[in-house]
Amino acid sequence: MEYKVIFKDSFLEDLERLMKRGVVNNPSIARKVCDLILRMGESLNFFPERHPKVRQRPGIRRFVVKKVFKVFYRVHHDSNTVEVLRCWDGRQERDPRF
Repeated sequence: MEYKVIFKDSFLEDLERLMKRGVVNNPSIARKVCDLILRMGESLNFFPERHPKVRQRPGIRRFVVKKVFKVFYRVHHDSNTVEVLRCWDGRQERDPRF
């Protein structure tokens, strides 16, 4: 069964912030990383439970891109949707609020 993937405004703002910062101060690499993050988010339409749950946040799952960028999402089985909530640079001190 396929799920509809919804990118929340908070996720899009996080991604834009990463792009503006240049992720690693290189716009070309930043664009590639952001494209990869989006593609991986879109792939949640199939088997979204494949990534681990976040212990401290019930109902939230997470995957990591390029060993640094954490993407947080929530699966709604009743409506067959996946909400991609936040994208966070793991080098920052703490995870985002939801």
